[in-house]
Amino acid sequence: MSSRPVHAVVLAAGAGRRLGYPKAALRLRGQWMLPVLVQSLRSGGADRVVLVLADQALDAIADLGSPEADREVVNRQPENGRTGSLQCALEVIPEDAALLVHPCDMPLIQADSIRAVIRAWRTQGEPDHACIRPISAGRRGGHPLLLGPGWRDELRNSGPDRPLRELLRHPDARLIDVPCSDPGAFLDVDTPDQLRLVEDLLPE
Repeated sequence: MSSRPVHAVVLAAGAGRRLGYPKAALRLRGQWMLPVLVQSLRSGGADRVVLVLADQALDAIADLGSPEADREVVNRQPENGRTGSLQCALEVIPEDAALLVHPCDMPLIQADSIRAVIRAWRTQGEPDHACIRPISAGRRGGHPLLLGPGWRDELRNSGPDRPLRELLRHPDARLIDVPCSDPGAFLDVDTPDQLRLVEDLLPE
C-alpha cells in the first residue's frame, strides 16, 4: 500500500447571507468552530489542511485567533462558486496529493469518519479518479469528499460555479461510498434555524 499525501481543503469563503455573517466565523454555543474542524481533519489523517477564505471572511475572524490551518489562501471572487475556491487551493497543493474537500458549515464531522474515507481510498489502491464520500443509511451523500489526484486538470478547467457533485457522474469517476452513521457528515448550517437545530443536537 502506497501513501500519497492527502491534503484537506476547507471551503470557508462563503458570505453566509442567510446565516447573517461569514460562515468562517460560525460559532456553536459560543465556540468558534473553524479551528475545531481543522483539528478534526488533521486528527482524521489529513497531512495538511488548506483553508480557503474570502476578504470578508478574513475580516470576520480577525479577532478570533488562529484557525490553526497549515496554509491559508484567499479567493477574491467567492461569489463565483465553491469550485473557484478549490481552484485557489490547488495552487498550493502538490500534484500527487489527494484532495479532501470539506465545507466549513459542516463543523461537526468526527475524526473517525474522516479516517474511514481516507482508509477507503488507500485500501482501493489510491485510484487517481476516486470520488469517495460518506453515505447515510438512506443513501444520502455527505462530506468530506475525497478526490484522487487525477481530477486536478478537470478541476482547473472547470467553471468556478461547477457543482462538485457533477464529478460523481463523470465517466472516469471511481465512486466509492463509505457507510457512515456520524451526523456531522451530513449536517450543515446555512440559516439561523439550522444553527439552532445543530446546537440542540449537541450534548450539554
